[in-house]
Amino acid sequence: MSDQLKQNIGLRVKTIRNQRKLTQAQLAEAIDKTFEAISNLERGKTAPNFSTLADIARVLQVPMREFFEGIDAELSEDRQELFTKLNLLASQMDDETLELYLKLGDVLLEQRK
Repeated sequence: MSDQLKQNIGLRVKTIRNQRKLTQAQLAEAIDKTFEAISNLERGKTAPNFSTLADIARVLQVPMREFFEGIDAELSEDRQELFTKLNLLASQMDDETLELYLKLGDVLLEQRK
């Protein structure tokens, strides 16, 4: 696994974990790993195996694809984190709310022109 991919997956795990208001220690305990293992994963120092990533997805209540969708090596870490937060937020909305979310995005884009 490339270093960039490890960093992107780690950033997504960290972002979602923080949104779920879990500490690294709490996530580690929930998946029977060490705090250090979670820290290394989130910093992109180590790559999780499939089983560990599945366990993390289960605890964070997201599909595994959430760790991979939209990964773009050209984006900054801050922008990757923003996209992750937006995707997670959108995934929790019903269709009507999602439509409003899109309309709000359109209005914001118009304001920037």
